[in-house]
Amino acid sequence: MAIYRSIQMTFWTDAKVVDNFTPEDRYFYLYLLTNPHTNLCGCYEISMKQISDETGYTKEVVERLFERMERVHNVIRVSNQTKEVLILNWSKFNWTSSEKFRKPLEKEINSVKSIDFQGFLKSLYNGDDTVSIPYPYGSDTTVTVTVSDTVSDSFTDKGLDTKDIRVKKDNNRYFPNDELLETTFSDFRKMRKEMKKPMTARAIALMLTKLQRLSSDPLEQVKILEQSILHGWTDIYEVNGSQGRKQTTADSIADRWANVH
Repeated sequence: MAIYRSIQMTFWTDAKVVDNFTPEDRYFYLYLLTNPHTNLCGCYEISMKQISDETGYTKEVVERLFERMERVHNVIRVSNQTKEVLILNWSKFNWTSSEKFRKPLEKEINSVKSIDFQGFLKSLYNGDDTVSIPYPYGSDTTVTVTVSDTVSDSFTDKGLDTKDIRVKKDNNRYFPNDELLETTFSDFRKMRKEMKKPMTARAIALMLTKLQRLSSDPLEQVKILEQSILHGWTDIYEVNGSQGRKQTTADSIADRWANVH
């Protein structure tokens, strides 16, 4: 384990941090990125008492901040069962292709207790970013995504089905049980491609997760996608009275937010 963690200076100028993070949010997120329990893979076990002792916050404040990091800022996931914290964009800023780095990284990923978290990290390690992590919005929230059949020998694709995320291998269909939603999502992807902004596998996984967060109703999800297709937006937003926003403003904000670590 390294004795220090690197934080990019752009953290302080990122639009998401500047506009949405309170001083308390920034302090807590920096703690999650740099505390002595962090590791190579960006998913580590830590107790509420340890966080409370090290930050000086009460348990109630820590729980509130965890909820903000997950639900408001979408930068982490927390497993109450395994007491693990997953930093979603850790790999983007801390992983390298060095063989000396990848071997201990693989070992750490295999030791992650949460099946969801381990599956997500394995997909990143293998360059297959089509497994997303569920939002903590209740047991009936489901995101259906596709996993590539190509998995390294050391990372066997098993145990990924949970009540919060269903992994399908169904001819690259993201919504195998809803033809209308499948077609609309395909049209959205085609629009992005025509705009010279094609979606990577990771972008698709994140978009599916966001779509589920915006609405669990398939018909409403269709409306959300159709709204973006109609306006030529590269991101998706809930359908409401503010849907007349300008694409340039909405997309520039969304693109900048995507870069926060």
